[in-house]
Amino acid sequence: MQGESPAQAREASGTWQRILSSPSLAVASALTLRLLLLWLSHHGEDPSHPRLFTVGLEAHLVAQNLANGKGFFGPYPGYDLPTACLAPVYPFLWAIGNKLFHLQFGASTLFAQLMNCAFSAATCWPIFGIGRKIFSARVGLASAWLWAFFPYAILYSLEWTWDQCLSALLLAVIVWVTFLLRESASSLALTGYGLLWAFATLTNPALCVLLPFFLGWLLLRHGAGRSLSFASATKVLAIFILAIMPWTIRNYYQVGGFVFVKSNFGMELWLGNNPTVQHVDSQQFNAMSDKNQVVLLILSGEPNYNRAKQREAVAYIKAHPGIFVEHLAKGFADTWAAIYDSYREPWIKIFHLSRANIWFCLSFSLLSFAGMILALRSSWQPVLPLALAVLILPASYYVTHTSLRYRHPIDPFLVIFTVYLFARLFGGARATRPSDESAALSAVH
Repeated sequence: MQGESPAQAREASGTWQRILSSPSLAVASALTLRLLLLWLSHHGEDPSHPRLFTVGLEAHLVAQNLANGKGFFGPYPGYDLPTACLAPVYPFLWAIGNKLFHLQFGASTLFAQLMNCAFSAATCWPIFGIGRKIFSARVGLASAWLWAFFPYAILYSLEWTWDQCLSALLLAVIVWVTFLLRESASSLALTGYGLLWAFATLTNPALCVLLPFFLGWLLLRHGAGRSLSFASATKVLAIFILAIMPWTIRNYYQVGGFVFVKSNFGMELWLGNNPTVQHVDSQQFNAMSDKNQVVLLILSGEPNYNRAKQREAVAYIKAHPGIFVEHLAKGFADTWAAIYDSYREPWIKIFHLSRANIWFCLSFSLLSFAGMILALRSSWQPVLPLALAVLILPASYYVTHTSLRYRHPIDPFLVIFTVYLFARLFGGARATRPSDESAALSAVH
């Protein structure tokens, strides 16, 4: 039997090189790891008494009502009315699982966890694309692999049956597509961009705060890159508003007042700003656990209830500005160091990792910020969308109340900045120079 010819050996070597340098391998590895840990977390357990607590009952109740044919109803026990306290996309997706598994709680929860694992693993693709566009293919690939094993990306895909994994995927895709628009701003691309923003907003309305900043970045001419015209930016906004409008109209007639996407901002602001707050919030008065709040919701209606809570919160802030500043500082610290969250997250507590999580979160945040600063100093223009997302998105939660999972949509960018930092320290990587931006944007697959 003859051995391989040199040509065959080169072809085989090239095939393996393409496989190893592809982000698809990172996606497959990330999904395999998450599914393995999901299996371990459920293996041999009694479905009626799960071994590890999964958070997300509000979304589950709404998804269950959707599967029952009742509609977007009842996010809290005892509150069997139309609601807008949740964004619609994730409950609708979860309703598919409830329908498939005939409303069995354990099976439908597993379905939500499987969705989260898929969303989390798929995020490796846009991470690679963004890292490659701004820095290099090596940084992009290393970032994708870091995300595959990133503890929070694994934790939130399993512990929280909520929208955070899908939000992280959508925001990463939005940033990736934002760079692509510098290459081609066709009518179809602009329409898709507006629809993508609308879908992301109907998943997590906090994301839409970045839309004007991203459009502003696209409107500016950067080096050899092409800028978006004002008419094109207006078209994106118009499509975005038109795509959101059906849900807003539904809220007006079903809930009884104008609600853009979600109705619960007033309640969230009040939970973080009232005399009973300890640390960063007062979740004991959340309607999920406080029947008195459910009664007030029923009697007032969601819009009126949340407006009243917002007035109470604003009055408290005005009367106690010093406490409010202290609250902002605690929210900032919890976002970037998980000082309070580490003692509240169920899975972190179960495995006795609270102190370790604080040190890990703080170290990771410092490394990512150092990478972001280095990247901005090297060439701020192509890095600006990522930096804006990192700095702006968590700010609204400082005012209301914080949770480490609220930060998760920007974790892909923190991973990229962390990898870039080490690439600068050990590999001499640089951010894309403005004069090279057009070439870099066209280099991605």
